[in-house]
Amino acid sequence: MPPSPVLVSQPSPQQRRQWLLGPNAGAWHGSFIRCGADGVEQERFPTQLAVQEQNGEIDASLTYVHTGQVRSMRFAEPPPEMQISPAGHWSLGPDRIGPWPFFAELCLVHGDRRRRVVLRHGSEHPESLVVVVEARPGVEDPAPAAPLAAARLGPGRWSPEPGLEIETASGRSLGDPVGTCLRWSPEPGVVLEICRRYGASGLLEPLAP
Repeated sequence: MPPSPVLVSQPSPQQRRQWLLGPNAGAWHGSFIRCGADGVEQERFPTQLAVQEQNGEIDASLTYVHTGQVRSMRFAEPPPEMQISPAGHWSLGPDRIGPWPFFAELCLVHGDRRRRVVLRHGSEHPESLVVVVEARPGVEDPAPAAPLAAARLGPGRWSPEPGLEIETASGRSLGDPVGTCLRWSPEPGVVLEICRRYGASGLLEPLAP
């Protein structure tokens, strides 16, 4: 007799909110490093991010320190297409992809430090990536020396700094499953990972445990 399927309960909106805000709320100082598809730095700039609850909503305000420009995003609950792990790692992007460009943003958090990456995909190949090095105010976590030239580990694979790896689809065709992963070893013996995966139909797949 075949085993019964394992039913995985979906987290409640309140759980998703707690998973996101618990490790990620508060102030972050960082460096945005924009690179081409070759992993070579094109520009970088300092940022300040504040994530907080206001009047029952989640408010994320990003300040570009060099210009003073502020970009804010507010939402009552994390959007359905935002995948969040119990540890506070998260990814964001469309809930469906097809033969057109799309982006994927992934974030790993470890105490007072975070690593984020934003990948812009063309119809076949990655077009650009942004590496974000973030830490709490007063915490020393320097960004890679400028200009960054991320080590190429293979098609669609880069290592911007020791212990940090980015892997995504390259040379994709219609109907190919697509996976984008961020891996980080913030200290010896600790390896964090989050992957955002789309099936052959282009639909977003559930976040793997």
